[in-house]
Amino acid sequence: MRKILVIIPILFLSFLAMGQSPAKNSSAINTSSKKVIKIYPNPAFNFIGLNNVSGVGSIIVYNLVGRKMKKFTAQPDDRYDITDLPRGMYLVQLLGKDGKVVTTQRMSKK
Repeated sequence: MRKILVIIPILFLSFLAMGQSPAKNSSAINTSSKKVIKIYPNPAFNFIGLNNVSGVGSIIVYNLVGRKMKKFTAQPDDRYDITDLPRGMYLVQLLGKDGKVVTTQRMSKK
């Protein structure tokens, strides 16, 4: 039990660290376009969306323990259904088309 309690914060911090700076190859997504990718609405109820999907290939939703809950393929002007997720906090990881992490953001599900 003690090992699990130590591992959970480490996983959480590693997800946050991955999202702090874009990968070198995908830096054009955040810096050259000057358009920051945001998840909306936050808090979310039935769906989430992205304000800018250019350069994003997939969206992965993790719970705070690090378990993959949902995976979506990013499409322009698309909404992603999260109605089956229980209320709580999640980490949403956006991967570029090359599979590298673009950003990781927190999301609250109501």
